[in-house]
Amino acid sequence: MGGAKKSAVSGSPAPTAAEGGMGAMPGQSPEHDEIMRLDQAITEELAKRNLAPAPEASCGATCDLAPVAMDARPIADDPNGKSCKPAPSDTCKDSCTLSDSICKNAERICTIAKQLGEHDAYANDKCVRGSASCKQSKDRCCGCL
Repeated sequence: MGGAKKSAVSGSPAPTAAEGGMGAMPGQSPEHDEIMRLDQAITEELAKRNLAPAPEASCGATCDLAPVAMDARPIADDPNGKSCKPAPSDTCKDSCTLSDSICKNAERICTIAKQLGEHDAYANDKCVRGSASCKQSKDRCCGCL
């Protein structure tokens, strides 16, 4: 996933409130379609590890995405090497690989949300949800024994 061309997103102007930018739903723009695909991929990846999907966010167009802290770097690229020490088992490696994928998809959702002007309720809610899913999956990876 995530193979969509960035130019398709960055070249598109953000929709205005009159065009549905404040509360647009999937299917109304290529950006929303990509967000919907990425969110579905996150849900499926969480299910593979028996993790419940993060609840739907509901902050809408008023979300402040600035504090949405997301570190989508792969677990293996942890600069400290101390904050995450999963066991070297295949199960833990699979868990961390899925976590990396979840975080990459969540980061892309947030990038799109920011490109849409950070006032798109659907995009913002999926960004917040994706960030929570990333944290949840990283916690699972890092706690793997």
